[in-house]
Amino acid sequence: MKTLTLADYARAAQILDCEIAAIMAVALVESSGNGFNSDGSLKKRFEAHWFKRLSGKTASTYSEAYALDPTNAMKATSWGKFQIMGFNHKIVGFSTVEAMVRAFATGEAAQLDAFVKFVQDKKLEDELQTLNWDAFAYRYNGEDYAKLGYHLKMADAYQKYKADPAVTLAETERVKKKVPKPRPSSSV
Repeated sequence: MKTLTLADYARAAQILDCEIAAIMAVALVESSGNGFNSDGSLKKRFEAHWFKRLSGKTASTYSEAYALDPTNAMKATSWGKFQIMGFNHKIVGFSTVEAMVRAFATGEAAQLDAFVKFVQDKKLEDELQTLNWDAFAYRYNGEDYAKLGYHLKMADAYQKYKADPAVTLAETERVKKKVPKPRPSSSV
């Protein structure tokens, strides 16, 4: 499971013509900056209301939904570092949701590529370029974005990364791996 490097973020930022920090902010808010759980499994969040809408069936957990209808369970789940819903598989370049999930499981680069395609398809480049977090969060997270504070969280995360994305990325990776912060060396 390969994690993103600053060069990966830079490539995506160049395609979207936005700041690296803007993309990093979205990742931090959507998934705490991780495309994978600590056990190495792909990060996912099941949305029961989407499963009901897509399948007509009721389930409260991903496992329960998967047992009832695997394809719609995957479509009703947000995946990876950017928490892209499975039902968006076609707009992010995959013929099936299963293909999207398999690609996302290979590493965060596939997740970032899908995010770029999602932003392009939804024409969200302007919102990232101008840091219009209200408009971005509304279109990325839905009507309840303000109630859940997505726009404020993204604005705060952007401020965190804005100063020096490389240092902040290194700090994020250190925390994910639970490595102690380096101590300053003494000159004695």
